[in-house]
Amino acid sequence: LCLGEVLIDMLSQGAAPKDNSAPAMLPFQPYAGGAPANVAVAVAKLGGQSAMVSKVGNDTFGEFLKAMLAHYQVNTDFVWTTDAGKTALAFVNLDDDGERSFDFYVDNAAHKHISEDDLSLIQCDENSVLHFCSGSISTPELLPSTQYMLDKAKQNNMMVCLDINYRPAFWDDTSNAPTRIDEAAKKATIIKASREELAALYGEDNAEIKVQQWLQSGVKLVLVTDGGEPIHYYTATFKGTLASPKADVKDTTAAGDSFIGGFLYYITTCVGNTVEFNQWVERAEQVNEATAFAIRCGAYTVTQFGAFSALPTHDDIA
Repeated sequence: LCLGEVLIDMLSQGAAPKDNSAPAMLPFQPYAGGAPANVAVAVAKLGGQSAMVSKVGNDTFGEFLKAMLAHYQVNTDFVWTTDAGKTALAFVNLDDDGERSFDFYVDNAAHKHISEDDLSLIQCDENSVLHFCSGSISTPELLPSTQYMLDKAKQNNMMVCLDINYRPAFWDDTSNAPTRIDEAAKKATIIKASREELAALYGEDNAEIKVQQWLQSGVKLVLVTDGGEPIHYYTATFKGTLASPKADVKDTTAAGDSFIGGFLYYITTCVGNTVEFNQWVERAEQVNEATAFAIRCGAYTVTQFGAFSALPTHDDIA
């Protein structure tokens, strides 16, 4: 179950049109995206079962997103349509190395109107995994529904995965981010963070300390990415490092989502519920194999443009 925003990524396309008399902007191509939605599609394309939990506007973009999710075999029973807000947009500019900068249009976005009544319709148990990002705790209107879902996950002994995926533009007040993310992280089973995010939120010197605090609070596994640099994984009893393969980087838009989606898919092929995962995660070689699989997923994705379309199938990474 992937909770949060499904939105339109407006991805810049090459050079701006040139005219001697007037300035011009880059053309933008719409792609389906949104970090939690990317993870849902990543799991489904690899052969897993996933469902999106979100809201879209009663508009052309919303219809497109629901159709795209369904096309990739993501369950859309919990993607509701609302007249209360419009489907969110993210304009993504790429530099020469494929790195991104964002302009978000999310004021009164449709996904901010997910309610506890909506979420009460979802049936889940210890065989389910809840995945969400910090965008789902970034504003006051999102907090009640996200807390409701986290409480529901705890009551049903679900695994919970948090991808920090820190986007300052999502936040009503970025000064709230470190504490709010820390509180949510302590309720997770698995955390994915980037080295850059940890430094921005808690300071470069405190990144390792924060990881250890999360593990001491009961988190079972922390995965730390660092662009093209090695991936680090941490549990309460061991840690490890795996190199990322060299890749022809075209677009990093969905790389982190591909990584964590690949990881979540892989563990569902190994375990059936939370109890089994808690035993599985105690063996370093198993965590190492799952991380290596996830790395391959992310490495493939950066060689493609877009989000959903850039996520791999098994054949793509074989």
